[in-house]
Amino acid sequence: MAGRGRGVAAFSFNVEALGIGRGTMPETRVGPTPLFPSTDFKAVPLKVNEEEEYMLALKQELRGMMQRKPHNIKPLASKAEVERYTERYLKRSQEEAEEWTPDWSHLPKELMPRTKKPQVKTVPKKKTKISRKETEDVLNKLDELAKKDTGNPEKSDEETENAKKSDEEELEEFEEEDIEEDNDYIESYFDNGEDFGALSDDNMDAEATY
Repeated sequence: MAGRGRGVAAFSFNVEALGIGRGTMPETRVGPTPLFPSTDFKAVPLKVNEEEEYMLALKQELRGMMQRKPHNIKPLASKAEVERYTERYLKRSQEEAEEWTPDWSHLPKELMPRTKKPQVKTVPKKKTKISRKETEDVLNKLDELAKKDTGNPEKSDEETENAKKSDEEELEEFEEEDIEEDNDYIESYFDNGEDFGALSDDNMDAEATY
Protein backbone atom coordinates (compact mmCIF):
# COMPACT_ATOMS: atom_id res chain seq x y z
CA MET A 1 0.00 0.00 0.00
CA ALA A 2 1.37 3.31 -1.02
CA GLY A 3 1.96 6.01 1.63
CA ARG A 4 1.86 3.74 4.72
CA GLY A 5 5.45 2.64 5.12
CA ARG A 6 8.59 4.45 6.15
CA GLY A 7 10.02 7.34 4.17
CA VAL A 8 6.78 9.16 3.74
CA ALA A 9 7.12 12.75 2.51
CA ALA A 10 6.25 15.68 4.88
CA PHE A 11 3.75 17.19 2.45
CA SER A 12 1.14 15.26 0.54
CA PHE A 13 1.44 17.68 -2.36
CA ASN A 14 4.34 18.78 -4.47
CA VAL A 15 6.08 21.74 -2.74
CA GLU A 16 8.29 22.56 -5.65
CA ALA A 17 5.22 23.38 -7.68
CA LEU A 18 4.61 26.30 -5.28
CA GLY A 19 8.10 27.69 -5.84
CA ILE A 20 9.53 26.68 -2.47
CA GLY A 21 12.79 24.85 -2.64
CA ARG A 22 15.18 23.51 -0.08
CA GLY A 23 16.66 26.17 2.31
CA THR A 24 13.99 28.72 1.67
CA MET A 25 11.89 27.88 4.75
CA PRO A 26 12.78 29.85 7.94
CA GLU A 27 14.68 28.01 10.58
CA THR A 28 13.05 27.23 13.93
CA ARG A 29 14.30 29.52 16.74
CA VAL A 30 15.07 28.33 20.19
CA GLY A 31 14.33 31.05 22.82
CA PRO A 32 11.87 33.86 23.54
CA THR A 33 10.58 36.04 20.79
CA PRO A 34 11.47 39.78 20.81
CA LEU A 35 9.14 42.12 22.73
CA PHE A 36 8.64 44.60 19.92
CA PRO A 37 8.84 43.93 16.22
CA SER A 38 11.37 45.73 14.14
CA THR A 39 10.04 49.04 12.84
CA ASP A 40 10.81 50.14 9.36
CA PHE A 41 9.98 53.83 10.13
CA LYS A 42 11.34 55.58 13.20
CA ALA A 43 9.38 58.16 15.28
CA VAL A 44 9.85 61.85 14.69
CA PRO A 45 12.28 63.33 17.27
CA LEU A 46 10.81 65.68 19.89
CA LYS A 47 11.37 69.41 19.59
CA VAL A 48 13.35 70.74 22.52
CA ASN A 49 12.73 74.51 22.67
CA GLU A 50 11.80 77.07 25.30
CA GLU A 51 8.29 77.36 23.88
CA GLU A 52 7.75 73.59 24.03
CA GLU A 53 9.02 73.41 27.62
CA TYR A 54 6.78 76.33 28.62
CA MET A 55 3.71 74.67 27.08
CA LEU A 56 4.57 71.39 28.81
CA ALA A 57 4.87 73.15 32.18
CA LEU A 58 1.51 74.87 31.63
CA LYS A 59 -0.11 71.55 30.79
CA GLN A 60 1.21 69.89 33.93
CA GLU A 61 0.15 72.83 36.10
CA LEU A 62 -3.35 72.83 34.61
CA ARG A 63 -3.71 69.09 35.14
CA GLY A 64 -2.60 69.34 38.77
CA MET A 65 -4.91 72.30 39.44
CA MET A 66 -7.92 70.45 38.01
CA GLN A 67 -7.13 67.41 40.13
CA ARG A 68 -6.91 69.53 43.28
CA LYS A 69 -10.28 71.19 42.70
CA PRO A 70 -13.09 70.22 45.12
CA HIS A 71 -15.37 69.13 42.28
CA ASN A 72 -12.90 66.42 41.25
CA ILE A 73 -14.19 63.12 42.64
CA LYS A 74 -11.30 60.95 43.70
CA PRO A 75 -11.42 57.17 44.06
CA LEU A 76 -11.51 55.80 47.57
CA ALA A 77 -8.14 54.39 48.53
CA SER A 78 -7.66 51.70 51.15
CA LYS A 79 -6.17 53.18 54.30
CA ALA A 80 -2.87 51.73 55.35
CA GLU A 81 -2.12 50.90 58.96
CA VAL A 82 0.87 53.24 59.04
CA GLU A 83 0.20 56.83 57.97
CA ARG A 84 2.99 58.46 56.03
CA TYR A 85 4.08 62.06 55.99
CA THR A 86 3.13 62.44 52.33
CA GLU A 87 -0.43 61.37 53.11
CA ARG A 88 -0.70 64.05 55.78
CA TYR A 89 0.58 66.63 53.31
CA LEU A 90 -2.01 65.53 50.76
CA LYS A 91 -4.79 65.81 53.34
CA ARG A 92 -3.76 69.36 54.15
CA SER A 93 -3.75 70.29 50.48
CA GLN A 94 -7.21 68.75 50.09
CA GLU A 95 -8.54 70.75 53.03
CA GLU A 96 -7.12 73.93 51.54
CA ALA A 97 -8.75 73.08 48.21
CA GLU A 98 -12.13 72.60 49.90
CA GLU A 99 -11.93 76.16 51.26
CA TRP A 100 -11.72 77.51 47.72
CA THR A 101 -14.27 80.25 47.07
CA PRO A 102 -15.17 80.79 43.42
CA ASP A 103 -15.80 84.15 41.78
CA TRP A 104 -19.60 84.30 41.91
CA SER A 105 -19.71 87.19 39.44
CA HIS A 106 -18.97 84.65 36.67
CA LEU A 107 -21.48 82.05 37.92
CA PRO A 108 -25.30 82.04 38.14
CA LYS A 109 -26.95 82.97 41.43
CA GLU A 110 -28.75 79.60 41.60
CA LEU A 111 -25.46 77.81 42.29
CA MET A 112 -24.53 80.09 45.17
CA PRO A 113 -25.12 78.29 48.51
CA ARG A 114 -27.47 79.99 50.90
CA THR A 115 -26.92 79.97 54.62
CA LYS A 116 -30.05 79.72 56.71
CA LYS A 117 -30.33 82.45 59.28
CA PRO A 118 -31.05 81.18 62.78
CA GLN A 119 -34.59 82.04 63.75
CA VAL A 120 -34.88 83.71 67.11
CA LYS A 121 -37.48 81.89 69.15
CA THR A 122 -39.71 84.27 71.04
CA VAL A 123 -40.37 82.84 74.46
CA PRO A 124 -43.90 83.78 75.56
CA LYS A 125 -44.03 85.51 78.91
CA LYS A 126 -45.64 83.46 81.59
CA LYS A 127 -48.65 85.12 83.11
CA THR A 128 -48.33 85.63 86.83
CA LYS A 129 -51.12 83.74 88.50
CA ILE A 130 -52.83 85.70 91.24
CA SER A 131 -53.85 83.55 94.14
CA ARG A 132 -57.30 83.69 95.65
CA LYS A 133 -55.95 84.93 98.97
CA GLU A 134 -54.41 88.01 97.35
CA THR A 135 -57.63 88.86 95.54
CA GLU A 136 -59.63 88.44 98.73
CA ASP A 137 -57.22 90.70 100.66
CA VAL A 138 -57.44 93.43 98.02
CA LEU A 139 -61.23 93.27 97.97
CA ASN A 140 -61.41 93.47 101.77
CA LYS A 141 -59.16 96.55 101.82
CA LEU A 142 -61.31 98.25 99.20
CA ASP A 143 -64.45 97.50 101.20
CA GLU A 144 -62.90 98.96 104.36
CA LEU A 145 -61.91 102.16 102.56
CA ALA A 146 -65.39 102.52 101.09
CA LYS A 147 -66.98 102.07 104.55
CA LYS A 148 -64.72 104.76 106.05
CA ASP A 149 -65.70 107.24 103.34
CA THR A 150 -69.40 106.51 103.67
CA GLY A 151 -69.33 106.39 107.52
CA ASN A 152 -68.16 110.03 108.08
CA PRO A 153 -69.50 112.22 105.26
CA GLU A 154 -69.52 115.36 107.49
CA LYS A 155 -65.78 115.14 108.16
CA SER A 156 -65.02 114.84 104.50
CA ASP A 157 -67.19 117.90 103.75
CA GLU A 158 -65.49 119.92 106.51
CA GLU A 159 -62.06 119.03 105.20
CA THR A 160 -62.95 120.17 101.69
CA GLU A 161 -64.40 123.48 103.03
CA ASN A 162 -61.30 124.17 105.12
CA ALA A 163 -59.08 123.53 102.13
CA LYS A 164 -61.13 125.96 100.02
CA LYS A 165 -60.93 128.67 102.69
CA SER A 166 -57.15 128.36 103.01
CA ASP A 167 -56.78 128.64 99.23
CA GLU A 168 -58.94 131.79 99.14
CA GLU A 169 -56.93 133.44 101.95
CA GLU A 170 -53.66 132.78 100.14
CA LEU A 171 -55.05 134.35 96.96
CA GLU A 172 -56.17 137.50 98.83
CA GLU A 173 -52.74 137.97 100.46
CA PHE A 174 -51.03 137.58 97.10
CA GLU A 175 -53.32 140.16 95.47
CA GLU A 176 -52.66 142.70 98.27
CA GLU A 177 -48.90 142.36 97.86
CA ASP A 178 -49.23 142.96 94.11
CA ILE A 179 -51.29 146.13 94.70
CA GLU A 180 -48.74 147.55 97.15
CA GLU A 181 -45.88 146.97 94.74
CA ASP A 182 -47.78 148.66 91.90
CA ASN A 183 -48.44 151.84 94.01
CA ASP A 184 -44.73 152.38 94.77
CA TYR A 185 -44.27 154.25 91.50
CA ILE A 186 -47.08 156.73 92.32
CA GLU A 187 -45.51 158.11 95.58
CA SER A 188 -43.12 161.07 95.06
CA TYR A 189 -39.80 161.36 96.84
CA PHE A 190 -38.45 164.97 96.78
CA ASP A 191 -34.98 165.85 98.12
CA ASN A 192 -33.64 169.44 97.82
CA GLY A 193 -30.09 168.42 98.81
CA GLU A 194 -29.79 170.68 101.90
CA ASP A 195 -28.88 167.86 104.20
CA PHE A 196 -26.07 166.64 101.94
CA GLY A 197 -22.75 166.75 103.81
CA ALA A 198 -24.30 168.19 106.99
CA LEU A 199 -23.06 165.43 109.18
CA SER A 200 -19.41 165.49 107.98
CA ASP A 201 -16.80 167.13 110.27
CA ASP A 202 -14.78 168.69 107.44
CA ASN A 203 -17.64 170.89 106.27
CA MET A 204 -18.70 172.28 109.65
CA ASP A 205 -16.92 175.69 109.38
CA ALA A 206 -16.77 175.99 105.61
CA GLU A 207 -18.99 178.48 103.86
CA ALA A 208 -20.81 177.90 100.72
CA THR A 209 -19.23 179.27 97.59
CA TYR A 210 -21.23 180.39 94.59
